[in-house]
Amino acid sequence: MAIEKLITFIFYLAAFYVASFVVTILINIIGRFASKTKTDLDDKIIKAIKLPIRYLAIILGLFYGVKYSGINFSIGRYGLNDALRILIIILIAFAISRIIKVIMGWVANKKRKETKSRGGDTLFIFFRKIISVTVYLVALVIILGQLDIEIGPLLAGLGVAGIAIALGLQKTLENLFAAVFLVLDKTINIGDYVELSGGTRGHIADISWRATTITTLGENTIIIPNSDFVNQTVTSFDWPASQQYMSVTVGIAYDSDFAKVEKVLEKIVKFVLQKEKIKLEENDPIIRFDELGDSAVTVKAIFKVDRAADENKIRGMVNREILINFAKEKINIPFPQIVVHK
Repeated sequence: MAIEKLITFIFYLAAFYVASFVVTILINIIGRFASKTKTDLDDKIIKAIKLPIRYLAIILGLFYGVKYSGINFSIGRYGLNDALRILIIILIAFAISRIIKVIMGWVANKKRKETKSRGGDTLFIFFRKIISVTVYLVALVIILGQLDIEIGPLLAGLGVAGIAIALGLQKTLENLFAAVFLVLDKTINIGDYVELSGGTRGHIADISWRATTITTLGENTIIIPNSDFVNQTVTSFDWPASQQYMSVTVGIAYDSDFAKVEKVLEKIVKFVLQKEKIKLEENDPIIRFDELGDSAVTVKAIFKVDRAADENKIRGMVNREILINFAKEKINIPFPQIVVHK
C-alpha cells in the first residue's frame, strides 16, 4: 500500500513537471510572435514568467500527488488546501516581483538611451527593491488573512514594540535613510567610478539598504555602511560627466629640437587615443613645456579620455609609445644627474 502511494505521488509530480516543459515550449512559440513587435518589453515579460510557471507545475504536482496518493498531510489545524493557497500566494508575489523588475529595467534602459545618461539607473534599482519588498509584505498580509490570524492586534503589538526595535536598530535605520538620500541626490550612481577620502578607487557596484558596494580595479570588493559612505568626501569621476582631462609628463634634454618634440608627442597621443577608440572631437592634445628641471625640460601632454577608469591604461600606452618613438626620432630622455665641481 505504501509503495502504491509513493508511485502515485511520483506519477503526479512527474506529470506536472513534464507539463511545465510543454507550457514552456508554448511560451517560446508565443515569444517568437512577440519578438516581431516594435518593443522588446513583451519578450522580457514572457521570459520572466517562465520560472514561476515551472514552480507552479512543481507545486501542483506535489498537491495532487499528496491528495490522490492518500498521504496524510497536516500542520496543526492547517491542511493540504491551506498549504496550496499559501504557496500559490508566494508564487504570485514572486511572479509580480520578476515582472516589476523587468518593466523597471526596461524603462530605465529606455530613459538611458533617450538622455544618453545612466544617472537614473540607481533610482530605478533602489525603488525596484522597495516595490519588491512591498509586494512580499502584501503577500504576507494576505497569507495571515488566509490563516485566520487577526492582523489588527498583531500590528498594534508591533507598534508598541516598534520603539524598542527602532532603538536597537538605530544604526541600521541610519544606513537606510542614508541610502534614500544617496539615491535621491543622484550625484552618485551605480556604475560610477569614484575615489574615497582614503584614496581607494573603484566602481559603485550596488547601493543597498544597508551598504554601498565598491569594486576596485583589482576586482576586490569593498562594503561600506551607507551612513559612513555619505559622511566622507567622495570624488566622482562620472558626475556630471565621465569625460575628463588627464596628462602624461616626460623629461627631454635641453638641446632637443622643441618643435620636433611637440610634433612627435602630439602624434603619439593621437595614435593611442585612436587605437583605444577615444572620441577625438575637440580633443587635440595640448603640449606644454612645463618646468625647467635640473637635468631635463619637463614636457606635459594634456588630453581628454572618455572614462577616468581608463587613465592608468592610457598613460601606460602613451609612455610606451614615447619610449619607442623618441628613440626612433633620437629625442634624448636624460637620466637625473648631479655635477660636482671641485
